[in-house]
Amino acid sequence: YLITNLYKGVKRVSMSIKSIKDEKGLTGVDIAISLVIVTMFVAIIANLIANINLDTEKMDRKSKALAYAVQEIETRRATGYIEKYNGMGTSKEGETLKEEDIYNNSEFTGYHKVVSIKDDILVENSGTKTADTTKQITVEVFYKLGNNEESIKISTYISKE
Repeated sequence: YLITNLYKGVKRVSMSIKSIKDEKGLTGVDIAISLVIVTMFVAIIANLIANINLDTEKMDRKSKALAYAVQEIETRRATGYIEKYNGMGTSKEGETLKEEDIYNNSEFTGYHKVVSIKDDILVENSGTKTADTTKQITVEVFYKLGNNEESIKISTYISKE
């Protein structure tokens, strides 16, 4: 039974192939359908390439912003707690230490950073902390991505020794 059905299936396939071989040339409908299919594939591939490029640009801009923020944080940590910080950052919003555009070899990079300071008693007040012993330093780097402004923010703590 199985062999009989298999034979019939092979015979149908060979007849279909023979009927395709009997047709000569392509019709206008065949060409139109193939052009539509090729156009669809080209559009899909172009869209994928555009999305990949946009994602790559987004990751590149974000990683550069992160590098600028980390560089500023590391500079502040290396300097440590300085007397200038005494009395700073005691308001609820904190206080801006520095705000500037970021340049590389006197060429504007498209990034802007804001460095702010906040006293630790405002960040987490357990009632036992005293002012001007620990400060939270926050660096926020802003950049444009398309028509949107994006930012990345990191913080660290600096304590008196």
